[in-house]
Amino acid sequence: MKLDHIIIGMGRCGTTSLSDYINQHPHIANTVIKEVHFFSVDDHYDRGETFLQDHFNLKTGSFTTTDTYLLMSDKGPERVYKHNPDIKITVLLRDPTSRTYSNYHYSLNNGYQKSSIGLIESLKKEKEFLAGDIILKNNLCHFEGSLYHKLLCNWLKYFDQDQIQILRTEDLQKTPQKVIDQLSSFLEIPRFQITPLEAKNKAKKVKSKALQQFLLNRNHWLRNLIRRPMRIKIIKSFVIKTRINDRVNSMNKKYGAGYPPMTEQEKEFCSTFFMDDLKKLKDDFNITL
Repeated sequence: MKLDHIIIGMGRCGTTSLSDYINQHPHIANTVIKEVHFFSVDDHYDRGETFLQDHFNLKTGSFTTTDTYLLMSDKGPERVYKHNPDIKITVLLRDPTSRTYSNYHYSLNNGYQKSSIGLIESLKKEKEFLAGDIILKNNLCHFEGSLYHKLLCNWLKYFDQDQIQILRTEDLQKTPQKVIDQLSSFLEIPRFQITPLEAKNKAKKVKSKALQQFLLNRNHWLRNLIRRPMRIKIIKSFVIKTRINDRVNSMNKKYGAGYPPMTEQEKEFCSTFFMDDLKKLKDDFNITL
């Protein structure tokens, strides 16, 4: 089994909604959980492609999955290319300033980001995580994860530009049917009428940060302890098919009051920081955010 399509990012851009819309298509075989971090997480990749295949219920159709860690992954492009050099890739992008701010608060709410470190100050800390664990990189490199042109150029080392479709979060929110029609054309599958979705992943706070770190941190001591029985096929299959991790994660969330508004200093800083990358994105990919 080879993937025909993969969504590689970006986190905090609406990929949950995009994946849910894709799930409505009768000809698409999606993974039973939204994200399978097979190509981006070393431990998963080292288990071989059986790990990826175990996350599919359907055995026929256009195979797809999502991994929002991939756009920032140094190893991801080559791994995906080795899996299927003809794969089609979708990237969903949002205004980089709002994505950066959203990612900062998501990490704050989930126990990654220290509350004593402000948004602008967090940029100075990013160098510590750029060459490290992909999960920490995605959750703590808020600015780096929004340098879309820079990140996309890593994928162009392996894939032709016509294999990469760039969609905008703003368009998915305002005209979801049009966006899904564009995606269907890109994948060369029949168009279909979507059922509108409610907004996904609204700002939430966790009830227990300790539980959240267990759910999200692959190096958590308790995760390492229970990983051994997960190698037993029947147990692994049960955990995947019942989506236990997703269910517990959902139960541990509560709607918060939303994020406080950005300060004028933060807006100005981000605007200057992303200016050059946005210009290159427009020039090379004809995308304006």
